[in-house]
Amino acid sequence: MGRSFSMCAAPDAAAANPAEPQDELRYVGVFPPHVKTIAFISPGYYPEDVSHRRGIELVEKAGCKIKIMPHAFTVPKEGQRSAPLADRLADFYAAWNDPEVDMIICVRGGWGSRALLANLDWDRLERRPELIFQGFSDITLITSALLAKGYGHPVAGPNAGVMANLRAPFIAEMKAMHNGEAVGPYRLGTLVPGDCSGLPLAGLLDRLCRIAEEGPRPDIEGRIVFIEDVRDTPEEIRAQLRTLLDRKFFDGAAGVVFCSFVQSVTPSEIDAVLAEFAPKAGVPVYCRFPFGHTPECATIDFGRKAVIENGELSFPAVTGD
Repeated sequence: MGRSFSMCAAPDAAAANPAEPQDELRYVGVFPPHVKTIAFISPGYYPEDVSHRRGIELVEKAGCKIKIMPHAFTVPKEGQRSAPLADRLADFYAAWNDPEVDMIICVRGGWGSRALLANLDWDRLERRPELIFQGFSDITLITSALLAKGYGHPVAGPNAGVMANLRAPFIAEMKAMHNGEAVGPYRLGTLVPGDCSGLPLAGLLDRLCRIAEEGPRPDIEGRIVFIEDVRDTPEEIRAQLRTLLDRKFFDGAAGVVFCSFVQSVTPSEIDAVLAEFAPKAGVPVYCRFPFGHTPECATIDFGRKAVIENGELSFPAVTGD
C-alpha cells in the first residue's frame, strides 16, 4: 500500500520500497577518470551487515582497484561497536597517505568519528587536494573537518553499505556529480522563498551541532547548508536547530536545505518544527531534497556550486577555465 508524505519530510528507510533490481556493473563509469584505486575504511561502527561488503564488491566489479584497510572489518571487543581507536586511526593514515589511493569511501557511519578526530594528528597527513573522501551520517564530522582544515576533496554521499541498495537514478546522479556533469533540477518545498547559490556543506543535524560547539568549524560564508536527520524526536530536532542558531552557525550562509528526516516522528511533526525554525535562519530555506538514510540518497560534492532558482535546485555542469 502506498503512503503519503508531507511537504518537508522525506520517506523513512523502512517505508521506502526495496531498491529495484540492478546489474552487477551498475557503478561502471561512476567515478572520475583519474580514480583508479579506492580505499575503504570504517571510522565508526563495525560494518556487520552483508550490504557493507556488497557495496565494496560492486565498486570492484566496476573496474576499480580496491584496498580494504586492514581493520575495516575488525570485529569489536564485547560491549563495543567499533574497532579499537588505534586501529581505526592506523587505517585512516594508511589510506590517506597511500599515493596509489585516489579516493576513500567509508564503509558505514555510526559513532566513532568524534573520537577519531580528537586523536588525529593532522601533521601526519598530506593535504592531497585531489583525494576524494566520501561518506555521510557520523562521517559528517570528518568531511566537515577536512573542509575546515583544507585537506582533500570532501564529498557527502553514500557509504559502501548504502551503495549496495542505492536506486538507479541516484547512481546516475552520483556519476554526474563526480564527473562534473549537470545534476538536477530538483523541485523543493519552500519554507522561506528566495533565490540563492553557493558551494554546499551537507551533514547530519546532530553532527553539525557537534561541529558548531566543538569544531573544527568550516567557513559557512556563501555556502548552502544541507541538513538530514535520523531517529530524533521533535524536541531533539528543535533543540539542535536552536543550538545552531545560538552558535550563529548559519551566519553568512547563502541558504538552508532540509533533506531526509527518517525514522523520527510523523511528517506533520517535522513540518511544524522546520516551519518554526525557518524564519529565524535569516536566509532562504527549503526542504524535500533527497539526501540521507534511504536508498534515495544524493551525492553532494562540497566543491560543486549549487543554485536555487524559483524553488528548484540544480548543480550546473563544471566548465573548464
